[in-house]
Amino acid sequence: MKKVIFGILIVTLIFLLIYIFHAPKATDVISAHIGKTYDDVVQDSTFPVKSKTVIYPSEQPEPDSTWISSPVIVKFDDPQYGFILPPTIFGAVSYNGGKVITITTSPMLETVTFDQLTSLLNSLQEMLKNAGWVLRDNGRNRWFSVSNEADQKALQSLLFSQAESVTLLIPHKYMLVLIAKCYARCSERDPNTARYLIDVSVGMDFSNVGKRANTD
Repeated sequence: MKKVIFGILIVTLIFLLIYIFHAPKATDVISAHIGKTYDDVVQDSTFPVKSKTVIYPSEQPEPDSTWISSPVIVKFDDPQYGFILPPTIFGAVSYNGGKVITITTSPMLETVTFDQLTSLLNSLQEMLKNAGWVLRDNGRNRWFSVSNEADQKALQSLLFSQAESVTLLIPHKYMLVLIAKCYARCSERDPNTARYLIDVSVGMDFSNVGKRANTD
């Protein structure tokens, strides 16, 4: 009986070691929001921010930008308006005065088909709506309409010719631009071969600066 128990323990240990050494590694996270200090980005992220940051060679060297080129999850960690994007291998966080001023990324690991694009657009928009982001009202600015086949075909046809974007706000605080574009084999205008990307850019909301200045 002891031999049987010992054999079971050995087999269990072997499987445990296999799991430890071969299980998929967790994707790194970079946690940032506009106005957050570089030091806090370093502290709150599992992504190797320091080794991926370009330092501006001023009299007192300061961080200029952190570049993403390996799988990472971008977490916009504002406590009220935050969101978490799908893993990406594209992106940059820029700084000024030691604080984050822009975050630019593409929330995907590779180009996608049109069906994958519309599914991702839908989930991103729902996430941002739930986080409190609203449309910047400039007349033509609308959420991407991908809920029915007719709207999807219209968007697909448009993307063969140009990129489309939606501008969102946390008024007087943040601005986010969500861009969908055809990236590869677009000139063929073939839905089966074209491949697409989504860009996400976040910065300060400057949309009312001119209006306020004119009323002062």
